[in-house]
Amino acid sequence: MRSTLSGTDHHERGNAMRAYGYIRKHFLMNDSELASARKLVVDAAQSRGVQLVAIHVEEIETSPEAFHDLLAIVMQEAQRMIITPDVQHLEVAGDPSSVKQRLESNGITIVVGG
Repeated sequence: MRSTLSGTDHHERGNAMRAYGYIRKHFLMNDSELASARKLVVDAAQSRGVQLVAIHVEEIETSPEAFHDLLAIVMQEAQRMIITPDVQHLEVAGDPSSVKQRLESNGITIVVGG
């Protein structure tokens, strides 16, 4: 699932680097925890002065569909950045530290918001 963010039009933000958020829901995650995770991503983007285009939320039932969609979009960007609340959210594709290293070796900046 992808949610686009209002107020992030490229013309409104100038030439800011574009970033994408990624949150992997876990079995017991409630709405409050999801909102907190989103806030961590938004705050991390704001503190770095990047344009947060969308936050991809991985649903348990469709994992790893949102992650694959995210990578397809990010790889089209000249500058690549993914913001996640915690490195554990990258566990969808294997050991989180290894996934982070693989993504970074492919030119994607990984920002951990929390």
